[in-house]
Amino acid sequence: MALDPLVPGGSPLSSGERRRAARHLLLEGFGPAAQERLAAARVLVIGAGGLGSPVIQYLAAAGVGVLGVVDDDVVEASNLQRQVVHAAGDVDRPKTASAAEAARALQPGVRVVEHGLRLDEANARSILAGYDVVVDGSDTFATRYAVSGAAAALGLPVVWGTVLGWDGQVSVWWSAAPQGRAITYPDVFGPMPAEEGESCSTVGVLGPACGVVGATLAVEAVKLLTGTGDVALGRLLVYDARTSTWDTVELSPPAVPDVVPAPPAAAPVPAAAPASPRLRDQGAQAVPADALVLDVGHRAGALVGYPGAVWVRLEDLAAGNFPPVLVEHPVDAPVVVVCPYGLRSRGAATLLRAEGWTDVRSVAVLGA
Repeated sequence: MALDPLVPGGSPLSSGERRRAARHLLLEGFGPAAQERLAAARVLVIGAGGLGSPVIQYLAAAGVGVLGVVDDDVVEASNLQRQVVHAAGDVDRPKTASAAEAARALQPGVRVVEHGLRLDEANARSILAGYDVVVDGSDTFATRYAVSGAAAALGLPVVWGTVLGWDGQVSVWWSAAPQGRAITYPDVFGPMPAEEGESCSTVGVLGPACGVVGATLAVEAVKLLTGTGDVALGRLLVYDARTSTWDTVELSPPAVPDVVPAPPAAAPVPAAAPASPRLRDQGAQAVPADALVLDVGHRAGALVGYPGAVWVRLEDLAAGNFPPVLVEHPVDAPVVVVCPYGLRSRGAATLLRAEGWTDVRSVAVLGA
């Protein structure tokens, strides 16, 4: 479902602008009005690296009027394998300066605002203020959560993406989304982890995969700005460069949540019962005795009353990294996916059905 354009309108295009944007103007459902919105738009890009590079290039070339670029780093030789907005002669230059120069070379009319600093919780809101859309291509949890908090406070949509190794993910977060579709990064990934995870410097990354995911981020930003197409709000798009395939994990909560009360926290568990991955006797009548119970909550063991559940990260399931107990579970045997409020469990259940398990249900355990 398309959303209303974030930019209500812009000035009429000059003849030169129309000539440059001719292929956009020919698009069904796009036309001059959408292009005028792009020209009036202000987009902030977090990071001028592997993802920010194609975002900056495509948004500048597409005709976005103002591009803000946030990055406190300088170009290194090891960046050039994937950060294609920079060239060999840019090594040791600030990334914002190199990216701004490249954007202006593509589109002399673009205004580039350089934010050559590290975005954090203290300055995030002042940096984001005044932009229409934020594109987050950052590679640390600290930056992602700072962006998410500031964007939520300002009501700004965030087009988010990540790439690591061969795998990428894309989604759109928006605390002020219309039609009851509000969803933010912490809604899906939980509180900020205490430690940073793996990075490109430790596990590597396929350079062209950054281009695929970064171009997708640019597409989502254009759709939000112009009100064209169906944006990835409430969906996690998962890219596998090994097979060149995309999977979609639905993140929107169901219209009528499938809710069962959490078993009492003080309910006794027989001492002889092993910590089995199959929930057999915990007083939850909604769960079949032979079901495999997967906990996709934010933290392992957070669902009181489900000690036999196998905890698995939603992002691991999305990447196709299944725990052995799931791989060995017959595809026609019941699988119950649980989380506190049903958002993550519904997405995981959709993914597992797409992978071939036929009897999968999502359970929201309110109060867990």
